[in-house]
Amino acid sequence: MITIGDFGICNLSIVPVRAAASDESEIVTQLLFGDFVKIIEKGEPWIRVRFDRDNYEGWMDFKQLVYIDKDIYESGTSTRQKVLFEPILELEGPKGIQNIMLGSDLPFYRDGKLKLGSETYTVLSPVDMEIKPDLFEIAEIYLNTPYLWGGKSIFGIDCSGLIQIVFKVCGYDLPRNASEQVKVGTEVAFSDRKAGDLAFFINANGKVHHVGILLSAHEIIHAAGRVRKDRFDENGIYNLDLEKQTHKHHSIRRIL
Repeated sequence: MITIGDFGICNLSIVPVRAAASDESEIVTQLLFGDFVKIIEKGEPWIRVRFDRDNYEGWMDFKQLVYIDKDIYESGTSTRQKVLFEPILELEGPKGIQNIMLGSDLPFYRDGKLKLGSETYTVLSPVDMEIKPDLFEIAEIYLNTPYLWGGKSIFGIDCSGLIQIVFKVCGYDLPRNASEQVKVGTEVAFSDRKAGDLAFFINANGKVHHVGILLSAHEIIHAAGRVRKDRFDENGIYNLDLEKQTHKHHSIRRIL
């Protein structure tokens, strides 16, 4: 029997978090293995959670967490956990073998083992967690990942999810949405742009709705249909497949 607590850790590879308490509701974001959440509304089968890293909220199935006490939650969220920077990692846990993916937290990682409350997971393949990930190498792992609204994984991701996860792997916490990410870091002039900067784009109403990472002064990686590389200039993004401008430039921010 599962008793719903006040705090939890995601113990599955990818979990949808929805706008409303229904399987028919849109996915607004996803939890990856090792993500800590606070439960703010309890019910069965739906609970409302707040994601510790960015305060994003939504509804999920109560069976998709392992529940922990406040001390473990505070210990886990007050220190930066190791983050997986390989595409896939095989674990053995209480329910057998499972695979987790790039961007997942590895809570309380030590000597090849992870602790999620009362659950212990063993890493089945060697992983050197002391390597410093390269931002551009991590971003390119996602190339050709299909676009998925609310997605944050190598099997489906949206534009701001791509930015959030790539920077998370490299040690930086960013908000979930492009409209919030544009408030982070320092704005730089277009003429001063460089690789690693974030470029933001606006819709017809002037609202920031898209973001990508500059790979150079004239190339960007972003999620639009799929994670792809396109040409970038002062007007915006020029889609090489469609042979036209698809996103109107707004600003450039520097995080690194």
